[in-house]
Amino acid sequence: MSLAVRITLLRQLTRVDLARFGPKLAEALVTRSHQVKIRRSFVARRTAAADEAVALYRRLVQVRPGRHEVGLARALVAQGSIPDDRTVESALAQGREAIGYVENATDRDGLVVLAAAQLMMATHLQADAPEDALTLAEQAHGTWLRCTPLTNRERVNLARSRTVVGHCRATLGEPAEALAAREEAVEMFRRLPFWTRQKYTPARLDAVTGLAHSLATYGRWTEALTLAADPREDLVFWSRWEPRRALPTLSNLLLVIARCHAGLDEPEAAVTTAAKAIEHYRWLAEHDPVRQRSRLVVALRAQAVILQAAGRHEEAARAADEAETMDSR
Repeated sequence: MSLAVRITLLRQLTRVDLARFGPKLAEALVTRSHQVKIRRSFVARRTAAADEAVALYRRLVQVRPGRHEVGLARALVAQGSIPDDRTVESALAQGREAIGYVENATDRDGLVVLAAAQLMMATHLQADAPEDALTLAEQAHGTWLRCTPLTNRERVNLARSRTVVGHCRATLGEPAEALAAREEAVEMFRRLPFWTRQKYTPARLDAVTGLAHSLATYGRWTEALTLAADPREDLVFWSRWEPRRALPTLSNLLLVIARCHAGLDEPEAAVTTAAKAIEHYRWLAEHDPVRQRSRLVVALRAQAVILQAAGRHEEAARAADEAETMDSR
C-alpha cells in the first residue's frame, strides 16, 4: 500500500477512533514530511504533512498526556527541518519545544528525536550564531553515537552534524579542527550506499564544498580543485531546476575554485570563476535580500582580493567599494 493511500485511509479511520488510529496517521504524516526530493514543488507537500502531524499529536497529547510527547517532538523536528520559507525563529522555537520533551530520554526513540532536534537547531544557527551551533552540533553527534546501530538516514544525519561542526570551526578561526570535521563528514558520505548518497545529494554536496574550502585554506589547491570538479557539475545541473536551493552552495564552491586558480597562478581562470560566483550571489541577493545580501558582501570582498592579485586594480577597488557601500546600509 502506497503512503498516500495509507494516509487517506487512516484519516477516515481517525475520525472514528482518534486514540487508536491517530498515532498511526501522525507517524505516516511524519514519514511523508521526511521524503527527500530536490524539487521545490515537493516542499509544500512536506510542509503540509508536518503541520498536520503536529496538530494531530497536540490533540493526542491533550487526550492522553504522557503517552505521545516523543511523537510530538518528532513531528516538531520534522516541521522545523523542512527547507521552506519559515523564519529561523519559528524553527528554533519548534526545536526548543521538541528538546523539552526528550532531553532526559534514555530509550532509543527519544534519543533519535533529541539528536535530530539538536542538529536541526544547529543547522539553522550556523550562519549567525556559530558558537551556539557548534555546541548543538557536537551534542547531536554525541547523541547519534548513543543510538548505534544507525539506519542509513541516521548515518546521513551523523555526517551532517560533522559538516555543521566543520562550518562553525572554520567561521570561528579553527582551520585544523574544521578540516578534520569536514574530512570525517565526507568520508561518512562515501561509506553510504549509492542510492542513499543520491537521495541526500544536497547534504553530500554541502559536505564536499566545505572540505574543498578547508583544503584551499591550507593551500592544497590541486586537491581542492580535484575534489570540487564533480560537485560543481552536480550543482550547475541542480541550479537549473532549483536556483534558490542550489546557488548558495554553488556560489560558495565557485569562490573556492577561484581561490585555487589564484593560488596556482592562473589569474584569468580565477577572475572568470569569481565573476560567475558574484553573478549567482547577485541573483540570490535580489530574490532573498534578508538572507543573501550579507553573503554578497563577503563574496565581493573575496572577488576584490582575487582581482587585486591578478593586477586588475581598478576592478578590485570597485568591488571593494561596492562591498563597503552595501555593508553600511
